[in-house]
Amino acid sequence: MEKKTRVAAYCRVSTDMEDQLHSLASQIEYFTEHISQQEGWELVEVYYDEGITGTSVKKRDGFNRMIADCETGKIDTILTKEVSRFARNTVDTLNFTRKLSAMHVNVIFMNDGINTFDKDGELRLTIMASLAQEESRKISERVKWGNRRMMERGVVFGCGRVYGFRIVEGKLVVQPDEAKVVEHIFKMYLYERKGTPTIAKKLNEDAVPTINGKLWAATTILKILRNEKYVGDLTQWKFRTESHLTHRRVRNLGDHEDAPIITVTDHHEAIISRELWDQVQQELEERGRKTREGRKHSGRYWFSGKVSCGKCGKPFSITGNHSLPSRTLRCINRGRFGAEIRQDTNGDQLGCDNETVNEHVLARCVQTVLENLIETRDTLIAEMMDDIRTMQQSEPKHNTKPLGEEIEKLKLKKRKAMDMMFEDLISKEDLKEQIAYYDSKIARVTAEISGHQDTDLKHRRQMEQINRHIEKIRSLSDGDAEDITRYPELVEKVIVQENRTLDIYLQFVPFCFRVKYHVDKYPRINKYDIFVDMCEVIL
Repeated sequence: MEKKTRVAAYCRVSTDMEDQLHSLASQIEYFTEHISQQEGWELVEVYYDEGITGTSVKKRDGFNRMIADCETGKIDTILTKEVSRFARNTVDTLNFTRKLSAMHVNVIFMNDGINTFDKDGELRLTIMASLAQEESRKISERVKWGNRRMMERGVVFGCGRVYGFRIVEGKLVVQPDEAKVVEHIFKMYLYERKGTPTIAKKLNEDAVPTINGKLWAATTILKILRNEKYVGDLTQWKFRTESHLTHRRVRNLGDHEDAPIITVTDHHEAIISRELWDQVQQELEERGRKTREGRKHSGRYWFSGKVSCGKCGKPFSITGNHSLPSRTLRCINRGRFGAEIRQDTNGDQLGCDNETVNEHVLARCVQTVLENLIETRDTLIAEMMDDIRTMQQSEPKHNTKPLGEEIEKLKLKKRKAMDMMFEDLISKEDLKEQIAYYDSKIARVTAEISGHQDTDLKHRRQMEQINRHIEKIRSLSDGDAEDITRYPELVEKVIVQENRTLDIYLQFVPFCFRVKYHVDKYPRINKYDIFVDMCEVIL
């Protein structure tokens, strides 16, 4: 008897709204019936997740269970509706499809016409996954826009626990006992000239409770001294989400046009006077002047501020003599706390065991990346354009004029029904039923028109995005690869991973290059050679 192909399906909706859950039920029913009807196929299971974002797989229990079943050899093929349902994070999309391919499990994206076992499957998947990721970014921007409007109206966001206040019905309400402590902290700093460590020590000695039951720390005192809420102002968007994929929060420096720092003055009852606040801010500036100058970013080197650690996320900085012809960079977490990894009392990581990297290694790897991109750009551009056209042709444009005419006919029937009620030909109850019926049909047709319009808009956005990428790739000249003076504007960032691996991001392409290298050293003559063993695109 011929062995059947064991086929599973995966469905996901991003919200738990009723209409989305109905869509999920329809998808499950469709896949169950479709797989069961195929000759030579055997249904394993329809895996699904509901109310879960597609930009991360960490909380997608159905998805992770499906991958686990693939690892145990229970599945040969996976069906999914489209790339955006599988994942909107392109890194996850490619990592998991490659992982599944290694286990001899292919993934078929039905609406996108992609089979990962096809020769061009990964290339087409790369483009589609990138576009799905872009759609996720657009949704994130719309949410961000709505939050911005609410912040400008003074709606309190993201400060559920602030020492000295409680949020009651969306408003900041002063807590008298804690407010006295806050005022005392400000006066100790300004009038008694005490530093933040001394203030923290004094509060701990006096057994003053914190909001979370932990000990007072110098960093906590400093945050209070810099928190504008105590003078009655509300500043929001102090931190922003760095990426809709990682959801990692970073300090907002106010230089991002889509996430401006928003301040509403005299927003709520103050704990300290504005005069005391202004004096403390001046004192903070004066005391911190030398420290800030020591931390000031230097643009002396092309890699300044661009290199970070792939293990702990901290920046890399030059270790040793800055004036040497060849400088070495090391994770500042390792430089300050050593290679042993541990945690402080607040749960933050101290120490890092990531390796160092030489600036000549960085330059050689960037050169390789640029050479590879220049060499393959014509082929890459042609394939990108062919694939986007093929994909969009599979979603043809629709003439919405007949649908608009259908809506007008339904509206006319509604008016006739009302006339019949006025002429006592039908009752009010009959009219309500007919109006509800016509409204439901109008809503359905309107949704259909909107869907067609959304498709056209999506196609335009996809083409605009591809053209932007192509223009940036074409702007790269042949001499840029060896011209290190161009690297500051060409290189966006470099992440140092383990095992002599670098992830290099350029300013003008929407993907990352992973480079592996090794170094052959000749101590007797004090020389070394750098060899790049691998350079591949990752998303």
